[in-house]
Amino acid sequence: MFKLINLYFIASMALFFTACTSTNFSNHNRVNSINNYIDLSKANKQFTSDNCAFSSYILNTSSPEYGDIFIEQVSLHSNCEWNGFQRSYFDDLFKEKNAIKTMVALERLDFKSHEFSTYLINDKYIVNLIYEFWGNENKFIVDYKGKLFTKMIRQFDISYKNKYLDKPRFSLNYNSSLVNQNIIKNYFNQEFEALD
Repeated sequence: MFKLINLYFIASMALFFTACTSTNFSNHNRVNSINNYIDLSKANKQFTSDNCAFSSYILNTSSPEYGDIFIEQVSLHSNCEWNGFQRSYFDDLFKEKNAIKTMVALERLDFKSHEFSTYLINDKYIVNLIYEFWGNENKFIVDYKGKLFTKMIRQFDISYKNKYLDKPRFSLNYNSSLVNQNIIKNYFNQEFEALD
């Protein structure tokens, strides 16, 4: 009986500390989230659906400070996984849906749970992509003016200078979704456990 109580106590403590640790980790990583810069609570989200995704959406928003911004949030169930690199899938779909001939990475900066990329589109226009990721949640942000991009990077690197801000900017409004395209493109799928 004592062994059973001891085992129950150890299991309970392990569960308690694991829950606390993962909550702190999640909150720590989200300090520099887009939600701290733009109020998305009233934004007109277009919810997207797939059997692997939940609370996923796309939205186009605009603010006087940052200009036009596109966001896609992809949240996968814990029994689903990506079949490749998430940002590359987004880049490819963005290029395809906008009929872009060339999309060359000029700059890429990696920080905890964030990746910032600057692209040269069709040899003449600049666009910025912010990629946020936590576990099975991914957020892809197209920043057409580059102002949000610059401000978010400066939270990680105060000395960052965006040398592309005054260059001609790509301005076509993107409105596609990895989640909605998953049935055709197979970006992610459900993991199946082998039966013994």
